[in-house]
Amino acid sequence: MPNNCGACGAALTDSNNMECSNEKCKKRYDLECLEISTGTFGSYTHAFKKNWICPECVCSKPKVGNSETPIRVNAIKTDINTYTTPMSFVSAQRGSKANFTPTVYSNDSAVLKELREFRSDMVARMDSQAQAITFLLNQFYQTKTELDNVVQIMKVLEEKIDAQQTNDISRDIPHHNTPPTSTFAEIVNQPKTTSKNIHVEKVNKGGATKSAVLRENASYIPNLTRADAPIGIEEEDNESDWKTVQNKKKIYKPPKNVKIGTNTALKGIQATERKKHLHVWRLHPETTIEAITEHVKSVCGPDSTLKIDKIKHKTERDYSSFIIGVSESNFDMLNQAEVWPKNAEFDEWVWFRKPTKRTNNE
Repeated sequence: MPNNCGACGAALTDSNNMECSNEKCKKRYDLECLEISTGTFGSYTHAFKKNWICPECVCSKPKVGNSETPIRVNAIKTDINTYTTPMSFVSAQRGSKANFTPTVYSNDSAVLKELREFRSDMVARMDSQAQAITFLLNQFYQTKTELDNVVQIMKVLEEKIDAQQTNDISRDIPHHNTPPTSTFAEIVNQPKTTSKNIHVEKVNKGGATKSAVLRENASYIPNLTRADAPIGIEEEDNESDWKTVQNKKKIYKPPKNVKIGTNTALKGIQATERKKHLHVWRLHPETTIEAITEHVKSVCGPDSTLKIDKIKHKTERDYSSFIIGVSESNFDMLNQAEVWPKNAEFDEWVWFRKPTKRTNNE
């Protein structure tokens, strides 16, 4: 009597199994291969177990009862009490009962993990690219706006220049039917006549101011008044009716004699020392105001009063510049070559007064 399962070949260690009633088979099957639970097996009767036929023997029996079959086969007498197990109770599993190793599942998990990491990496890169593009667009719009403003300013300046040139040309062009002009000295030296009809016109050529007199008659005498005298000169009265003009002398104002206080015992009022400014450039672009402050205090003293400003250049440069304001007593200490690093350039910074706009009447 075989002690191994006829389906999986495992050893049968207990009585929970089914034996085929066919004399030529007599194979035993465990309950797991037949997919029969222990409770169902316990409900089987002894007659059912004795007449049970295994699935292999059921499949090997020829089909009978078809009269149109060309080949007749003797029907095998079967007992009415023969019991069979449906095919659904037989497991198609072969081999050992070892646990299944989920190798494919682990490989799929690794692939999914790599895909997620790749997706995250791509999303991060796309975000950085989008931020860079947004930054460049903002810079482009800002530059375009500044360029448009410059173009508008240039147009306004061109219109003003054209208007000024037109006014200059209109002043320089003489009127029609105007007799030739002469200088002021020639008019003064001409003989005296009875005609007093004259017209004085100021002509500005090459920055020099001259007086041109237009004659309307062939014989005339100039009778100039103080209002008719050219700008920058004054007139003197003589015994005759003629008036002589001469250039005004500029009034010379001597410099003021400024004195400086020396009393150090006063406590109620205090004065501040005059300051000078030093311009230092060709320093490293990453040089900070804190670093310059620390260096200046190490040279002039920790209690020295100073003011440091970093110059913001209108164009991009490969160095940084600073304006250092210190007292006059400390200025000479900073204005030394050994105080500053190699290749650094420095000079005294002079604050120029901005020019005021002049009107056309000046």
